[in-house]
Amino acid sequence: MSIRLLASSWGRSIGAMFQRRLSEPLVFGYPFAASRLFHTFFCPPLRIVAYDGCQERNHFDHLEKVFDLLVPPWRFVRIPKALFIVEVNPGDNLPEEAVKVLFENRAKHSLSQGPDAGAWEASVSLNHLLFALFAHSVADMRRVYEAHQKVVTTNVSTALNTSVSPVVDLQVLKGRFPVWQRGRIADSAGFLMDFAGVYDIPRPAFSLARQVLQAETPFLDEILAAGIAGVPWQKDFANECLRCGRPASWRPALSAPSGMPLEAAWRYLRPENAVPICHKCATRLDWNHSESVRLDAVWGLWGMRFEAFLQWHRAWQDNKLPLLWDRCEYPLWPKEFGGDAWADGSGAMKDADPRPPRGVRRLKRHKDALVRALNTGTLKTYPQRICGKLTTFMDAKNATTLPLTSSLEQ
Repeated sequence: MSIRLLASSWGRSIGAMFQRRLSEPLVFGYPFAASRLFHTFFCPPLRIVAYDGCQERNHFDHLEKVFDLLVPPWRFVRIPKALFIVEVNPGDNLPEEAVKVLFENRAKHSLSQGPDAGAWEASVSLNHLLFALFAHSVADMRRVYEAHQKVVTTNVSTALNTSVSPVVDLQVLKGRFPVWQRGRIADSAGFLMDFAGVYDIPRPAFSLARQVLQAETPFLDEILAAGIAGVPWQKDFANECLRCGRPASWRPALSAPSGMPLEAAWRYLRPENAVPICHKCATRLDWNHSESVRLDAVWGLWGMRFEAFLQWHRAWQDNKLPLLWDRCEYPLWPKEFGGDAWADGSGAMKDADPRPPRGVRRLKRHKDALVRALNTGTLKTYPQRICGKLTTFMDAKNATTLPLTSSLEQ
């Protein structure tokens, strides 16, 4: 049974959040046993099991299960003193053999040192945690309120904590917020609605949250997916031209088809559909008018990830998207269109963060496509900051083939 070992503070802080169902058991490993506080906010239903070492003759002899509980979403859970904590889907088998192996080898292979808490520091007040979550969600509702101030025709107050709130207009949301921000706002609205009957939420904030969810209902799955995977990325990527190495901009290869809703078209802004090309090289390659050049360049650069994106593009055009596509677990494209790992084109939530193409899987067909797109019979270098090692394109006049170096090979 495969597992996912979370030994870093960052990995433990994310855990099972933003997943509809775990693809593999999560094992939280710690350098020493201690009581810890977990939460299941933004998590699916989980079975949480904790293991601690059983001490005999002043040393830990074997593992002992000290906690086993089915936990619904939106709960805080106090875990007793334990070395390993496991999260699995209800009904799935526990990876007990894997945990046993980790326990037996922990003396030789020590786990990463990190905070002695799971998802949160155990010393942090629960009230402070809840206040931070509510404050963030209410702040999103205030942004919705302020976006409507100029278009609301009725007499509304200027403070969010009054008893009157504007009527949410979907067109205002579309005009004021990009799709990924609408997804984050809808997520905050759902959080407030879930706790409306438990905590004293300001009435205007509750009213706005309900109206936001009602207005966004037709595309709720898509904007929530955009909130996970549609965040801006261009400023974080190297901007060296793929062809000459000069300063460049990331240019899209495919455009959204006419008639595609804005709520689905955000995928065309993903890096898998873009190539860094400077103005001079774009002119020389006739980038804006030559679809074959654009497709070869993006196909060669992004390999298996562009192939997965292209399957989604064609499936949408042909109206053949899977009916049971879970956009929260696979926000980029359906599971059937990509592999199991980021390099192989996975569209899963765990692989949704925008990443440069360094390390993507490329086959011979991808390397050939990149050569076709970029070769002009002169010496070219592949920018180091984009893919790592330099890749040299041989002069077409002196070679019958144009091989790429190992940085593009598997």
